[in-house]
Amino acid sequence: MPKKIIRVAYGMNFLMQAIFSLLCPAGLLIAGGWWLQNRFDLGKWVMVAAIILGVLTGMYSFFSYLLKTAKHIDPTSGKGDAKNDGRTDL
Repeated sequence: MPKKIIRVAYGMNFLMQAIFSLLCPAGLLIAGGWWLQNRFDLGKWVMVAAIILGVLTGMYSFFSYLLKTAKHIDPTSGKGDAKNDGRTDL
Protein backbone atom coordinates (compact mmCIF):
# COMPACT_ATOMS: atom_id res chain seq x y z
CA MET A 1 0.00 0.00 0.00
CA PRO A 2 2.70 2.61 0.78
CA LYS A 3 4.27 2.15 -2.67
CA LYS A 4 0.94 2.98 -4.30
CA ILE A 5 0.66 6.16 -2.24
CA ILE A 6 4.17 7.19 -3.21
CA ARG A 7 3.41 6.55 -6.89
CA VAL A 8 0.21 8.60 -6.67
CA ALA A 9 2.09 11.42 -4.93
CA TYR A 10 4.81 11.29 -7.60
CA GLY A 11 2.20 11.40 -10.36
CA MET A 12 0.38 14.33 -8.76
CA ASN A 13 3.67 16.17 -8.32
CA PHE A 14 4.50 15.64 -11.98
CA LEU A 15 1.06 16.82 -13.06
CA MET A 16 1.20 19.97 -10.92
CA GLN A 17 4.68 20.86 -12.19
CA ALA A 18 3.64 20.31 -15.80
CA ILE A 19 0.56 22.51 -15.42
CA PHE A 20 2.56 25.17 -13.58
CA SER A 21 5.21 25.20 -16.30
CA LEU A 22 2.46 25.75 -18.88
CA LEU A 23 0.37 28.38 -17.09
CA CYS A 24 2.94 30.48 -15.24
CA PRO A 25 4.84 31.95 -18.22
CA ALA A 26 1.61 32.48 -20.15
CA GLY A 27 -0.09 34.14 -17.20
CA LEU A 28 2.85 36.42 -16.47
CA LEU A 29 3.16 37.60 -20.06
CA ILE A 30 -0.57 38.18 -20.43
CA ALA A 31 -0.68 40.08 -17.12
CA GLY A 32 2.31 42.13 -18.25
CA GLY A 33 0.60 42.95 -21.53
CA TRP A 34 -2.54 44.01 -19.70
CA TRP A 35 -0.48 46.21 -17.37
CA LEU A 36 1.37 47.82 -20.30
CA GLN A 37 -1.88 48.47 -22.13
CA ASN A 38 -3.52 50.12 -19.12
CA ARG A 39 -0.46 51.98 -17.85
CA PHE A 40 0.68 53.57 -21.11
CA ASP A 41 -2.64 53.62 -23.02
CA LEU A 42 -1.29 51.43 -25.79
CA GLY A 43 -3.52 49.82 -28.38
CA LYS A 44 -5.03 46.37 -28.41
CA TRP A 45 -2.04 45.04 -30.31
CA VAL A 46 -0.16 44.80 -26.99
CA MET A 47 -2.64 42.27 -25.63
CA VAL A 48 -2.61 40.30 -28.88
CA ALA A 49 1.20 40.16 -28.81
CA ALA A 50 1.20 39.27 -25.09
CA ILE A 51 -1.30 36.44 -25.60
CA ILE A 52 0.62 35.01 -28.56
CA LEU A 53 3.98 35.25 -26.78
CA GLY A 54 2.47 33.92 -23.56
CA VAL A 55 0.96 30.86 -25.21
CA LEU A 56 4.12 30.11 -27.19
CA THR A 57 6.34 30.54 -24.14
CA GLY A 58 4.06 28.38 -22.01
CA MET A 59 4.03 25.62 -24.62
CA TYR A 60 7.82 25.75 -24.94
CA SER A 61 8.23 25.53 -21.18
CA PHE A 62 5.71 22.67 -20.95
CA PHE A 63 7.34 20.55 -23.66
CA SER A 64 10.81 21.32 -22.35
CA TYR A 65 9.72 20.03 -18.92
CA LEU A 66 8.20 16.91 -20.46
CA LEU A 67 11.36 16.11 -22.44
CA LYS A 68 13.58 16.69 -19.42
CA THR A 69 11.40 14.41 -17.30
CA ALA A 70 11.37 11.72 -19.99
CA LYS A 71 15.18 11.76 -20.14
CA HIS A 72 15.33 11.56 -16.35
CA ILE A 73 13.00 8.56 -16.17
CA ASP A 74 14.36 6.58 -19.14
CA PRO A 75 17.41 4.62 -17.94
CA THR A 76 18.51 3.80 -21.50
CA SER A 77 18.89 7.41 -22.63
CA GLY A 78 22.25 7.83 -20.89
CA LYS A 79 21.49 11.40 -19.83
CA GLY A 80 19.22 10.87 -16.85
CA ASP A 81 20.07 10.24 -13.23
CA ALA A 82 18.79 6.67 -13.35
CA LYS A 83 21.75 5.40 -15.37
CA ASN A 84 24.50 7.72 -14.19
CA ASP A 85 24.39 7.31 -10.43
CA GLY A 86 23.04 3.77 -10.15
CA ARG A 87 19.86 4.61 -8.27
CA THR A 88 16.95 2.27 -8.86
CA ASP A 89 14.31 4.05 -6.75
CA LEU A 90 13.16 6.39 -9.54
